[in-house]
Amino acid sequence: MKSTEETRQPGERPLLISVVGPTAIGKTGLAISLAQSLDSEILSADSRQFYQGIPIGTAAPTQEERAMAPHHFVDFLDLETEYSSGRFAEDAVAWLQHFFLQRGREGKKPVAIMVGGSGLYTQAVQEGFDDVPAEPEVRTELNALHADIGLTPLLEELKERDPEHHATVDKSNPHRVIRALEVCRITGGTYTEHRKRSQNRSRIHPGGWTACEDRPWDTLTIGLNAPRELLHDRINRRTVQMMEKGWLEEARQVVHLRHANALRTVGYPQLFDVLEQRMDLDTAITRIQEATRQFARRQLTWFHRQPGVLWVDARKAETGIELVQQFVQHGRI
Repeated sequence: MKSTEETRQPGERPLLISVVGPTAIGKTGLAISLAQSLDSEILSADSRQFYQGIPIGTAAPTQEERAMAPHHFVDFLDLETEYSSGRFAEDAVAWLQHFFLQRGREGKKPVAIMVGGSGLYTQAVQEGFDDVPAEPEVRTELNALHADIGLTPLLEELKERDPEHHATVDKSNPHRVIRALEVCRITGGTYTEHRKRSQNRSRIHPGGWTACEDRPWDTLTIGLNAPRELLHDRINRRTVQMMEKGWLEEARQVVHLRHANALRTVGYPQLFDVLEQRMDLDTAITRIQEATRQFARRQLTWFHRQPGVLWVDARKAETGIELVQQFVQHGRI
């Protein structure tokens, strides 16, 4: 006999549509189109766009784009605020529950759009994480090591303990490296195992959606991708466009906060070097483009390992809209 979960039909619970993919692929545009077609709102899961004062360097949605569809969790933190994937999950889940309840009261379909390329953050919202015993002294020791000897030795330890996660982690983000090592040291296992246990709580249904036992909604994930040459061209052109919009001046305004974790991301370290005359601008632009391409590759590796992603060619993004509309109307892809 099939379980209730196996026989449950789509539409019996609220629906979260998650738009994922690499940077510069067009996720914002697709999310806005989906929100407009479904009369819904957008929850940002881009961990860089959470912060105020850096809209150019994070490619945050513009005021014009926000006027096209309501956005939430964009530029709501100051640059020195520490904000983890776990904290984001708590806040986003609370927002979604309130949003779905309000939609029901208004007689609207309980559908929300989540968009972002930060895989750890989208996973946290969709599935949550297994609880890991808290040992503050482990985190303190790792932070002290980072301050004393830098990130390279910690990356080497992570490679030894968990080569699979080492291959995909953002190696310029100390917070994520330290978090993964913390899990490895506390549990004696790997961070990859920790993530997979969380994923095993989810069930992929034949209709195309994913259900997680810890979340009171279903998730339909649309992934945007494109041939590598096209993606690299988009990244290169967008970097130049961001410079033309005033990215260097934006970096100048926040250089005094360069120690903040929010600014240890693609682009800002290179621009800070320009401002402090350690690098010329042309070299910085080239290195930003290279780092962004590497970042996009890590994003794709992450999302291709996630179950239940329905991949759509970014050159035909309207296909994603059609898939979602078909699912919402008929409960199948």
